Amino acid sequence: MENFSLVKVKWSEHRERLKPFIDEIGLKADDPQLYTNIDKACSNEWAFLFLADEGFTVLRPRAKNNINYIEISVAYCSSGDVTSHFVPLVYAIAKKTDAQFIEFLTVRKGVRKIAKRAGLTYHGQHQHLAIWRYYL
Repeated sequence: MENFSLVKVKWSEHRERLKPFIDEIGLKADDPQLYTNIDKACSNEWAFLFLADEGFTVLRPRAKNNINYIEISVAYCSSGDVTSHFVPLVYAIAKKTDAQFIEFLTVRKGVRKIAKRAGLTYHGQHQHLAIWRYYL
């Protein structure tokens, strides 16, 4: 595997450049408010933008029932293999926190094979999106 890294950057410096990518992901996920929600979360520092050579991800610390986790709000990789490239990197970031797992939702059916190889566990559906978790 190539050497990839994620670097935390200021949302305000990249938001307009990333909007078309996030809008496209929102369109595929049938979530027309995806960019608006991410913009609000990042602008208020509820979520954080990380850049890599081949793409980006937005991570949001969450808590539910006193269980802390990291939500991958959106991820984009120009090679198309988001799961293989970003899960190990997000795992390294999450291990520095008190998160118990990483979670993301996806509309993409092909993620099932890749996700299982990456150690992710399927946790059902939310509307039409599959929920995947990686326990730390």
